[in-house]
Amino acid sequence: MRRRLLIGIALATVGIVVAACSSGGSGGTGGTLEGRNWKLTSYDFSGTDTAVPAGFAVDATFKDGKVAGFSGCNVYNAPATVDGAKLTVGRAATSARACEPTATTLEASYLANLGNAATFTATADKLTVYNKTGKLVLTYAAGAANPLEGEWLVTGYNNGKGAVTGTITGTELTATFTPDGQVSGDAGCNTYNGPYKLEGTSLTVGPLATTRKACEPAIMDQETQFLAALQTPTTVEPSGATVTLRDANGATQVILGTK
Repeated sequence: MRRRLLIGIALATVGIVVAACSSGGSGGTGGTLEGRNWKLTSYDFSGTDTAVPAGFAVDATFKDGKVAGFSGCNVYNAPATVDGAKLTVGRAATSARACEPTATTLEASYLANLGNAATFTATADKLTVYNKTGKLVLTYAAGAANPLEGEWLVTGYNNGKGAVTGTITGTELTATFTPDGQVSGDAGCNTYNGPYKLEGTSLTVGPLATTRKACEPAIMDQETQFLAALQTPTTVEPSGATVTLRDANGATQVILGTK
């Protein structure tokens, strides 16, 4: 009888150990998701925590019941519900860009893990996401408090005629935002500088001063249109390696890319 009892206890203990191992972890403890842009640093790929490949960017911003960002190839958005430490993410909608295999594989794995989210832990500098078994599936680092700081190449701007256009061949538009609230750069013909103010995601720029060099008409038109777009009150929308400035109606005014 004693031997049977000991065997029963031993089997029960083994069962507890197996259950603990199969859970993959205890899950998240909650925290504050909103108010920052999260940059993905690693993700679960075939059961292994895998670093984001060098040269690729994935991010997430949680706001107003949604999560949106850049998933490695396309921009995405999905419904997201937070209840304490619980996180539920619905089916993601994405743009339809085709990318090379590494980006496509990264995106598919990321969106699958995001869709399997069950709990999370958010601290001042890190976000970890777990699936329903408690396994770590996504790890993010907190983005900069000011996502504008640094040197940017302008890859698109609103021409004031309802269209976003690229720069004229042979010209380069740039913007450098500094921590002391100043922005400067090259407007295609002249250089410019002036103040900016970022409050949350709301951005105001200007008035801007420029040098007085004269260039051919098309380049001067580009400069006028770009500076007007940059000085339109906007919201700041970080996504992967780009930042999009949108006006109050959601129209794109300026697209900033890494320089």
